[in-house]
Formats: sequence, C-alpha cells, structure tokens
Amino acid sequence: MTALAPTHADALDERRFRWTALVVGAATGIGLVLHLVLRDGSLASLLAGALAVFLSKLFIFGGAIDVWPFNAKTIDLGPWELALIAWVIDLLVSCALLAGMASFERLRLAGRAISEARARAAQTLREFPGLRRLAVAGITLLVFLPIPGSGAVTGTLVGRLVGLSRMATFAAVASGAGLAVSAYAGVATFLDENWRELIKSPTLVIASTLGLVGFVWFAWLRVRRELTRA
Repeated sequence: MTALAPTHADALDERRFRWTALVVGAATGIGLVLHLVLRDGSLASLLAGALAVFLSKLFIFGGAIDVWPFNAKTIDLGPWELALIAWVIDLLVSCALLAGMASFERLRLAGRAISEARARAAQTLREFPGLRRLAVAGITLLVFLPIPGSGAVTGTLVGRLVGLSRMATFAAVASGAGLAVSAYAGVATFLDENWRELIKSPTLVIASTLGLVGFVWFAWLRVRRELTRA
C-alpha cells in the first residue's frame, strides 16, 4: 500500500510549525541570556528552578512559601518566574515531540518512553471520548487540569491521535499549560501577600481550602461529564 502524498494543508502546517518551533527556541535562548545578564549570572538558581518545576509544577509555590520542600533560599526565583520557566519547558517538550516523534520511537530508551506515553494517551481517549469531539478545547482542558495522565506530553500525543494538525496541537498544549502555570503563580502570589494573616486564622484557612477544593471538584465533575460523552 502506498503512502498518501502530503496535501497542501499538511505542507502549510509543517512550514508554520517549523517557524513556530524556531521562534520558541530563539525566544528561549534570548530569555536565557537576558536572565544571566540581569541576574548576575545566576545559572545555578535557574537550573534548580527548571529542574524543580520539571519534576512538579507545585514547586511554583516555592517562590512564595519558605517551607519544605519549597525552599525559596535554594530556588531564588519568584512564582511568576518559575511559572514562566515551567511554561517554556512545556513548549519545548511539545515542540520536540511534534518535530521528532518518529525519530524518538526508533531509539531504545526514548522509543520505549514514547510507546508508554502513547499508551497512556490512548487510555485517556478511551476514558474521555469527548476529547475527539471537543478537539482543541478538550486538549487545552486536559493539559490545564491537574489530573493524572495530563500534561504537555500526553496532551501532545492525544492531539496527534485525534487527528489535530501540529499547529493546532501545539496551540492547545501551549494554552492549557499557560493557564495552568498562571493559576499556580496567581495562588502562590496570593499566599505570599496574605500568608501571615491566613496563618493567624486557622478557620479562614480551613474554609478557604474547603471552598477551593469544592469548586475544583464541582468544575471537574462538569468537565468530566462533558468529556466522557462520545
């Protein structure tokens, strides 16, 4: 069976994606240089922050709360700086997957990781068939919501599995990741400005926490009901 020739839309999408990936890479390099110049070469702090938010976006709170494991002395970066780093990492990961997925699959270790990630993405599609129907909005929600199996890797793979173009997939992942890290940084900034007052009022802390958990849970139930509809 012969492979289908790429259409004009496919060629245009690939060209747009290449330029987008180039802009993301160039902007990342320029941002790195500016950080090193403006922050007196604090490369160690930048690398520590990048590693922290790569492992978990919860480390964005490290810019506001100086308690274990969020040590602001170790990571000398604010929550919005950490959020920006986390977002850039997600953009780079998505670009790398979209650009070299076929090449990665031929490597022994990377290929196994991609296969496992693809299996998780396929499982996500089985659990949430509405992702195919909602397409871009569904991928954005998947990346935004702090649920198991979400994130830039799964969002990128699901986008390609449901047939989205590279640019549409990248836009959805970028939007979802941007909204997620902005929400983390916003909460971290609020805690930074009100932490002492909140600590003095345990009742307010408990009520605020329960209210936030209740809202997130209600919102997730509504979104889940929509996503599980075929």
